[in-house]
Amino acid sequence: MKNALHFASTQPALWLAAIALSSILALQMLFADHAVLISAPAAPVSQARLAPGTEGLLRRTAEHLSKMHRGESIGGFSGFEPPDDDEKYRRKIKDQTYTAQDVNDWVKQINNFLNQIVKKNPGLSLEKVLQRQGLSQVEIREFVEAIQRTHNLAKVLSEYGVKPETVKILESLLKTLKVPLWSY
Repeated sequence: MKNALHFASTQPALWLAAIALSSILALQMLFADHAVLISAPAAPVSQARLAPGTEGLLRRTAEHLSKMHRGESIGGFSGFEPPDDDEKYRRKIKDQTYTAQDVNDWVKQINNFLNQIVKKNPGLSLEKVLQRQGLSQVEIREFVEAIQRTHNLAKVLSEYGVKPETVKILESLLKTLKVPLWSY
C-alpha cells in the first residue's frame, strides 16, 4: 500500500485517471437500471425523407418527359410504353411525330406534377428532391437535362401551337426548383 501511495503521488496524471475511471464505474453502477438514449446524428441529405407522394409525382413527371424523348427512361425511371393495341400512338412516341398540341398537353401535365412537388417540398431544389429520392448524379443530370430539353422544345413550338402561358408556367416552376434554363 505504501508503494502504491508513493507511486500515485509521483504520477499525478495516473492518479487523476484512476479517480476518473472509478467515478465512471460508480456512475455506471448507479444508473445501470436506467436506459440511456443517445440520439443519432441527422440523416444526410441523400437519406432525408421526401414529402409523401413525391415519388409518384417524380415518376409521372419522368413518364411525360419520356413521351417527348422517344420513350427513353429518364433519370432511372422507366420509359414510357404506349399501349400495345395503339400502333399509331406507339409510332408517334418512337418517331417523335407528335403535334404542338401533344407537347402542350404533356407540358401542362409536367407543370401540374412539378407544382405539386414544389408545394410538398417547399424550398428544395429539383436536384435536392432527386438526391433524396436516391438518384445518382448521372440520373439527376439526365432528369434535369430532359426537363431543360422539354422546356426548349415547348418554347420553340410556342410559335406552332404550344400555349405561351404553358411555357411561362414551366419556366416559373424551373426557376423555383433552381433548374437553370438553357439559352441560345
